[in-house]
Amino acid sequence: MRLPTLYAAVLLLIAAIANAQTTVTVNTAPAAAGITIRGGTYAGVNFNGGLLATKASPDPTYVRHVLLDFDTDTTIPAGTTVESATLTLTVHSGGASASRRVGIYPVTRRFVPGEATWDIAANNSPWTTPGGDFGPLATTGNVPNTDGAKAAFNVTALVHAAVSSSSSRRTRLAVVDVDSMDTAHGGYRDYYSAAARTASARPVLVVTLRAATRTSLPNFSHVFVILFENHEYTEVIGSAAAPYFNTLARNYGLGTSYDGLIHPSLPNYMALTGGKKVFTTDCAGCTTAAASIADQVEQSGRTWRAYMEKMPAPCTTTDSGTYAQKHNPFVHYSVIVNDAQRCQSHVIPKTPLVTHLSTGDVANYTWITPDLCNDMHDCAVSVGDTWLKKYVTAILASPAWDANSVIFITFDEGTSTTGGGGRIPLIVVSPRTRAGTSVSAPYNHYNLLATIEEAWRLPRLGHAEGAAVMSEFFNK
Repeated sequence: MRLPTLYAAVLLLIAAIANAQTTVTVNTAPAAAGITIRGGTYAGVNFNGGLLATKASPDPTYVRHVLLDFDTDTTIPAGTTVESATLTLTVHSGGASASRRVGIYPVTRRFVPGEATWDIAANNSPWTTPGGDFGPLATTGNVPNTDGAKAAFNVTALVHAAVSSSSSRRTRLAVVDVDSMDTAHGGYRDYYSAAARTASARPVLVVTLRAATRTSLPNFSHVFVILFENHEYTEVIGSAAAPYFNTLARNYGLGTSYDGLIHPSLPNYMALTGGKKVFTTDCAGCTTAAASIADQVEQSGRTWRAYMEKMPAPCTTTDSGTYAQKHNPFVHYSVIVNDAQRCQSHVIPKTPLVTHLSTGDVANYTWITPDLCNDMHDCAVSVGDTWLKKYVTAILASPAWDANSVIFITFDEGTSTTGGGGRIPLIVVSPRTRAGTSVSAPYNHYNLLATIEEAWRLPRLGHAEGAAVMSEFFNK
């Protein structure tokens, strides 16, 4: 049997993969398919075969979502890393508004374009939520209203999560107008579908791949990141005031040339979680639309929590007592803080941490920020050392701790300008780290983020792209 043209081309691309990047283009049926679903009066109608359309409206009858299904299972080989992925839609027509903000969401359950409606996903099986079962908003873009105009969206994290999945490796996306409500016709957008006569007008997913490389990093089951404040390497390592820090350094791994990136605090926290410093000050209330490790973790099917000591309520964005918002990077990502339910369920006070550890209720990615005293910002090194012993002991005793777990313990910055933000301690605690491991490679926060991303085969964020991974610590 002769393979369809798309599949034959893809097989040739797969055969050519070596160490170079390879690009896969998916825009031909049946590998690319889409459907428009509408609410209200049309909630039971399947609109397969026509133009694709998005529209926001206060009247459910006029709301329109686009659902796209790309076969990234057979077109993208397992084991490769997604360097980038771009979804491009071609506008057919639009309302009076010159530009509309449109968002891309992952669709979290299987649907069939020939069967899907506002109420039904496939085979008379209803959506859990009418209008489609979606994950968190992944990205947005501005869509013009002129025939032939292109709208491009960076969907790298979504495609990587799909092709790395242990179940379906298809990429299913929802295209939704997320702009202000419009009671007139100004907000609608029609797009060419996969049935368009002109191939260049069809929805297209362009994925750039990097050939799989061998790495000595474990596939971490649980990652813990604990961050302290404002101390140079020599103020902690070798200090009599920090016996537990030094015990961990002797029994596990120590980075002797690990640097902060900048002064003050917040840019370092952003770099550790998103690959970019973003800000130059400890600005209260400032946010970025950039993606973070939290988004990547969710999109890969993993879980995350951030525990903030002395935070008075989940997702608190202002200083309170010894809780400092500048030491909580997650409330500076707009996609997290603007989603109240998501933020409040993930960015929480430290209060339940010990209980969660004792019961094994532990996320795959756990961030822990001590308060201004226990992180050594306002109190002595000995105070932070005592605090660290209590919580690392609880982590190591947790039923969730296993052979593939790891704790990264470091500081946001030091007091010098070495490396931009000072020479600071890095301690790596893992069953896979040989006692007394000392690593002198010049690492920083970008390398730590890259190490987590590489271990989980996630796309690299910001300056983590190209940063060396800290594989020397996992030598056992």
